[in-house]
Amino acid sequence: MRSELVAIALGVLGIVGCDAPRGVDARYSTPEHTIETLLASHGLEDATQEDIRARMSAHQRFELRDRASFEACFADLQPGPVGEGLAGWTLGAIAAGRDELRVEIIGDRATVAPREGVRIAMARDEGGRWRIVLAESVPIEVRRALGAVAERHDRRAREQGLPTE
Repeated sequence: MRSELVAIALGVLGIVGCDAPRGVDARYSTPEHTIETLLASHGLEDATQEDIRARMSAHQRFELRDRASFEACFADLQPGPVGEGLAGWTLGAIAAGRDELRVEIIGDRATVAPREGVRIAMARDEGGRWRIVLAESVPIEVRRALGAVAERHDRRAREQGLPTE
């Protein structure tokens, strides 16, 4: 009898204690967990929204502390300055609105809204991880501006005989 109760208790604890499907990294098991992982990758997990906004207003950078976790938050992060810029824009949008985030999930797609007019798209991949889709999250004008900055940088580097990456 006692062993049956222990087995039942362990089974219940296993169900209640973990909201991630089997084999899914808990850091990416829900849209909210992915957002928490994104913020933690820059040491912002305990920063207040006001502190984050103040740092952004002062043009202070957020230090990347865990590149692998950061990159795993994105479904379509491309290497290079444009990809980093798109991911940085997304981090900034989420961090600046972290206390007002609204998450809507429909099937394997989710939308995270840090403020009115900003929608961060997420998708659940084949492995069950929720990841940010940059191509659907970053406004076209931001993508164009980042592309123009990268193009000017590359042109200057080529003119000076420097590598572009």
